[in-house]
Amino acid sequence: MKQFVLCTLLSSAWFMVAGAAPQPAESPGAADYVQSIADWRAEREEELKGPDGWLNLAGLYWLEPGATSMGAAPDNDIVLSGLPAAPYLGAFVWENGIVEFRADPGAKVVSNGERVTQLRLVHDEEGEPTILTHGSLSWHAIGRLDRMGVRLRDLNHPAVSAFPGIPVYPTDPEWRVEARFEPYAQPEERILTTVVEGLGWNPTAPGVLAFEFGGEPLSLEAYAAGPGFLLIFADLTTGKTTYPAGRYLYAFASRRAGGTVTLDFNKAINPPCAFTDFATCPLPQRRNRLKVAIEAGEQYAKGSF
Repeated sequence: MKQFVLCTLLSSAWFMVAGAAPQPAESPGAADYVQSIADWRAEREEELKGPDGWLNLAGLYWLEPGATSMGAAPDNDIVLSGLPAAPYLGAFVWENGIVEFRADPGAKVVSNGERVTQLRLVHDEEGEPTILTHGSLSWHAIGRLDRMGVRLRDLNHPAVSAFPGIPVYPTDPEWRVEARFEPYAQPEERILTTVVEGLGWNPTAPGVLAFEFGGEPLSLEAYAAGPGFLLIFADLTTGKTTYPAGRYLYAFASRRAGGTVTLDFNKAINPPCAFTDFATCPLPQRRNRLKVAIEAGEQYAKGSF
């Protein structure tokens, strides 16, 4: 079935938020804490606008087994309508779990500075994905469970220059809390619903992070993410002053039983699908829907991006 690209950005793995997960940093002193959060937010917005950010996404396409052609001409399977593309860029061939790109002889498609004729693509769940470029366009393969997709970027996307910034709650040190890691007997696999219908995400959950706020005991299931944890949560602000599909928070700590983990909700962020339709964001599971209002971190107003 033919898929058409809208040339304007709409508000979608998958997913990492503005590229890779944030890297751990030393705890700031009380005097410069507010400034450290301001600096961190400025860096995040620059990442969103950067070449690997979410604002320049121009398409997300799911491949069928066999060949899938792509280009600006209307007889392609993936039609790049309104984008600076050659009529025929080439075709993706997905067979036996492997995807190749076979470039059309009339189109200049480049990878690592060299013109491509035929190339086996590494997708994002295998490692560093193979990036292909054509003018201001770039694309790579993404694997999601048993599906294979193509994520397309336009490095000259108008949404980048038009980005107004992210509304946020005022920084409040009270929302920087200490949590206790409570590991499961064995890490557990999860399948989370995502914003793409029929597509799941299967993280590993090593345990929960338990904490208190205002004297109320709370906990969130944590997912393994590099050197620490990813929390996907909703709260009483969700759908009101914060994004309707929840927010994300990264935390860094050793994964030993009873270990202390700092949760800085001033760094709670909108998922990629707040900025584009072309991401595959996982949604909070029921046990990660808090009965309190987390009035910290990023906010969201419909149409603000």
